Amino acid sequence: MIRNLLAALVGGVVLFVYLLIWNATKFTDPIPAFALAGVVAAIGTWLWPFFIALWLRGRAKDRRDAKIESEVEKRMGQGK
Repeated sequence: MIRNLLAALVGGVVLFVYLLIWNATKFTDPIPAFALAGVVAAIGTWLWPFFIALWLRGRAKDRRDAKIESEVEKRMGQGK
């Protein structure tokens, strides 16, 4: 349920930003712009869990590396 709500939120934000850019530039006809905005929002809604997973994986790796480094430093200090 939370994933669906977050997906709707991310899709809405992507749609909003795209429409702001479209409105500021006036680069195309409104109907194709809304269709393109919907497609971009749908793709953003579909892909956001992948990018969040990459970010969380990086954080976990950094924490694990920091823990290993502190353990190595602690053992090096005890060895002297």
